[in-house]
Amino acid sequence: MTSAKSDSYWTDHLLRRAGFGTTLKEQSYYRDLGYDGTLKELLHPESVSDEALDKILYEQNFDFTDLGDLRRWWIYRMTFTRRPLAEKLTLFWHGHFATSNAGKVNSPYLMYQQNLTFRNQGLGNFQDLLLAVSKDPAMILYLDNQQNTKNKPNENYAREVMELFTMGIGNYTEPDVKEAARAFTGWMAPNGFYFNRKQHDIGAKTFLGQTGNFGGEDIVKILAARPETAKFISKKLITYFCMDDPADNFVQKVSDVYLSSKQDIRSVLQCIFTSDEFRSDKSYHCKIKSPAEYVIGTMKLLQVDKIDGDLPAVMARMGQNLFEPPNVKGWDGGMAWIATDTLMERFNFAARISTQKFDAKEGYINPAVLASQFSSNSAKDMVDHFLARLVDQDVPPSARKQLLAYVSTTLDGQVAATLPDAKTLEAKMRGLLHLIMTLPSYQLA
Repeated sequence: MTSAKSDSYWTDHLLRRAGFGTTLKEQSYYRDLGYDGTLKELLHPESVSDEALDKILYEQNFDFTDLGDLRRWWIYRMTFTRRPLAEKLTLFWHGHFATSNAGKVNSPYLMYQQNLTFRNQGLGNFQDLLLAVSKDPAMILYLDNQQNTKNKPNENYAREVMELFTMGIGNYTEPDVKEAARAFTGWMAPNGFYFNRKQHDIGAKTFLGQTGNFGGEDIVKILAARPETAKFISKKLITYFCMDDPADNFVQKVSDVYLSSKQDIRSVLQCIFTSDEFRSDKSYHCKIKSPAEYVIGTMKLLQVDKIDGDLPAVMARMGQNLFEPPNVKGWDGGMAWIATDTLMERFNFAARISTQKFDAKEGYINPAVLASQFSSNSAKDMVDHFLARLVDQDVPPSARKQLLAYVSTTLDGQVAATLPDAKTLEAKMRGLLHLIMTLPSYQLA
């Protein structure tokens, strides 16, 4: 059963999972919409104008042949979009159909085009998305289908499309891999997708128990409709957006929607986000934030409106290098995000954003703006306000007590219920933000 919490409580939860958190203004807007209204808007990004983001991106004049610019472009999108689920799902598909610019692709522009495919088709029909990815030049280069010819089939893409992109290991045989490879012969990408008929094997193929003169489109159609694919994709979406290790009956429920909706990802996500499992104590604050969620979420929570140029490198040091996942499996996620070095990078970022200045002369955060959002210069009000904003008040009483003691101690070592001047207020606010961002609960979405 759904835990008996307020609608706003679950709306905030939804926005952390289906997006990257909110600014205070966005939080108020979505809370007014309510959970159902927010979910409807998230699932229909085409109904929401993103003109403000378009203007910001236009002013930056990004060069999509430059990998650094491409990464910054995406960080801008994730931070300032009015369509957060579209960006979050783009990030999901980037990890699912993991393709790296390093090594084989070596073309930021092709990675840019693939990113657009994920964004434009990510909420639609999975078969259509899988076909678009199978024809995607970056993917063709990354998994060597450029070398897949009728006289010398290359099995890389045929294997990964079953093992990692659709059914999962154990649901196909080595002959299935060989036959699928034959079907994808001639799918090349010299300058965009090109079907080389002379290099395509036109013979009959037997794949997953079906026989015919199959081409790549047929393999995609067969795979997308398989019940194994329904479970594989459903479980991966549940794990990404809801919880690790979901119960079998939850996965089956979502899989049934995948099949009954004819592989419609929007319907699958609707099922996940309206489930009792999503709005449950088990799901709440159970997912470790990815570096993208940690960095972008922090920027939004602290209402930062300037993107520092090295944020892609910051995220990479935390373990998530955009457009260069570690391998074709993508990022493992979960506890893999937390190691000694990557956790230290999180804490370094917390110190940097809360206490130091970036490129902007006035500093990275604006203490005056943040101070105006709680009712007074009371130490208690400050602590409770930022605990609510940053960790949803999800801290043990002992931690709150320690934070309150820190804020109540003035710069000259005196204890006071109120902060006597603007200098003390700013110093304590910056210190408090840093301390909260190093709490275990701040690492959770």
